[in-house]
Amino acid sequence: MPSVSAHSLVSAMVQKARTSLVPPPRQLTERASNDPQRMRARRTEAEILAKMPFDEWLSCTAVSRLIGAPDDRKTRARLDRLARDGQVERKREQGSHGPVYLFKRFRKERPTGRRW
Repeated sequence: MPSVSAHSLVSAMVQKARTSLVPPPRQLTERASNDPQRMRARRTEAEILAKMPFDEWLSCTAVSRLIGAPDDRKTRARLDRLARDGQVERKREQGSHGPVYLFKRFRKERPTGRRW
């Protein structure tokens, strides 16, 4: 029966205790919440919501021109995220060159209950 020295047993226990106190390193797939790309994306989304009119359907190109963005592909990604989050509505129609997505900002609902 192989014998385990007391020193190796204690050092293994100390190593285990040290590693349990240190938080595990961040996974490579996790992203920082304050990276410049995300901050720019949130700023673009806020600008879209601030400038987009209520109850009017706009194409991605129209929204892109409204906010003064040079590239409407990034605007489309921001509009898709806002639609997924339920802040804007999206519908698909047939345009002159193929399918087109139209976006509309929801009107904020007022409470219908009366206050006495």
